[in-house]
Amino acid sequence: MLSFEGDTGPYLQYTHARLMSIERKVGSFNEDADLTPLYNEPAALAVVDVLAKYPQYVKIAFKDFEPSTVVTYAFNLCHVISSAVEALRVIGAEQPVADARLVLFRSARITLGNIIRLVGLKPLERM
Repeated sequence: MLSFEGDTGPYLQYTHARLMSIERKVGSFNEDADLTPLYNEPAALAVVDVLAKYPQYVKIAFKDFEPSTVVTYAFNLCHVISSAVEALRVIGAEQPVADARLVLFRSARITLGNIIRLVGLKPLERM
């Protein structure tokens, strides 16, 4: 339950805290960022693909009374986020690219935070 190895609660919290850390380090956020730099980045597209499925998984969990559906989705999201964070550096990237990546990571963090709240926990900002 408290292990950081594998698909655990702390892994969800760590991923959320990691995304918060990226936002804190960058400081500013451009809500109107041009997202076209992400179109040619497979890791970014993988995150977008998983993010787009969030409403579908919530509906399935609600319909089937099966909260593990959302938790399984959350772990999948964490896995693609982890790969993307390694592949898509924000700090040190050219400004348009960094802005687009930050929008992606912020969207992922908000979605992950919503999932964590949905299962009755408080998303951590630091670990």
